[in-house]
Amino acid sequence: MKVNKFSLPLISFFVSSISLLLAYYFEVTFDLIPCDLCSKQRSIHFLIFFISIITFLCMKLSFNFRFICKLIILLWISSMVISIYHFGIEQNFWLGFTECSAKLSFDSDTLKTLLSQNPIRCQDVQFKILNISLAGWNAFISFSVFIILVYVLFVLKKDEYEK
Repeated sequence: MKVNKFSLPLISFFVSSISLLLAYYFEVTFDLIPCDLCSKQRSIHFLIFFISIITFLCMKLSFNFRFICKLIILLWISSMVISIYHFGIEQNFWLGFTECSAKLSFDSDTLKTLLSQNPIRCQDVQFKILNISLAGWNAFISFSVFIILVYVLFVLKKDEYEK
């Protein structure tokens, strides 16, 4: 595989944009409502998308963008961690935050609490592909992209980033 200084932001740009497009496609096509963790995962993909664009601009302006590339890799780690956490909640490996779990305490403020929360719980799987939820796929894709980007970062010579 030929690796150049455009590889890291290019891979991040395309994978994050395809992930976002597919998420919104499934949401619109199958009337899915994203839970809180799904929204957080999307926000990380938006960050990756925009920082990849910034990285291209830095390359055009001849700035050293090695730091930004490391930031992109950290965002992919964040996406992977949140996705694994979300997948674990879906599989009942652990409980989620109070806004994600189904535990309710019935008292005088129950209705107020229910109305202030997202109606979709993070533990409810709305859609699966090959019997794996979208959070599971996001974890797999984020991990794969992380490994590829670390490889790309270490294959590139330091002078290529400084050009």
